[in-house]
Amino acid sequence: MNGNAVATLQRVPLFNNMPSQFLRHLAQVAICRRFRTGDVLCSKGEMSSTLFVLLKGQVMVVGVDDEGREVLLNFLKPGDFFGELSLIDGRPRSADVIAVTDGEALLVRRSDFLALAERMPNLIWQVMEVLARRVREADELIMRMAWLNAQERMAWALLEFADSKGQLPPWVNVNILAKRCGLARETASRIVSQWQKEGILQRTKEGFTILKPSKLQAMLKTRSCSNEWI
Repeated sequence: MNGNAVATLQRVPLFNNMPSQFLRHLAQVAICRRFRTGDVLCSKGEMSSTLFVLLKGQVMVVGVDDEGREVLLNFLKPGDFFGELSLIDGRPRSADVIAVTDGEALLVRRSDFLALAERMPNLIWQVMEVLARRVREADELIMRMAWLNAQERMAWALLEFADSKGQLPPWVNVNILAKRCGLARETASRIVSQWQKEGILQRTKEGFTILKPSKLQAMLKTRSCSNEWI
């Protein structure tokens, strides 16, 4: 890493309480890797126990079944980390991790992480807290897939991606929405086209914009009020 390595690591939530001498050691043993949009950083089934810490850019975590069907499990941003399951149990990777933007990641070998954790047990607690949050998020995703219909899933996904002005990131396309919702691409495309005609959704070269978020929110509110999904 470069001369600003310690300052960079201090901005990562996992390391921001770490004493400077440990940060300097981590900067010496860790590997900094740059990636481009579309790069596969991890593949399901591969053997590796390296922890990835995102410094720049965004990635998506994709679950793939035996028939090749994909579901987007999570999106990660700078400061997030992944690869913690293989770091802990030494088993193969459980999902693909694919870059949706250019970026940079810090790679920490299992032996180096465990050596730091022996001196700073709080590191393990921080990893466990993130694991607990991701289990909760996975539970919520399972319930959405079980109880929401195709339009309701699409409404949820669009609202999830949108900022306060209704703008979605430029890398969110129909294919991404379909995978996030566990739908066929044709189904997602048909719903997007319908909502564009109804003036709910607009698509430009900058990406999707939600013009009538209240319409999408009403779909989910109706479902919640009917007690079919809470």
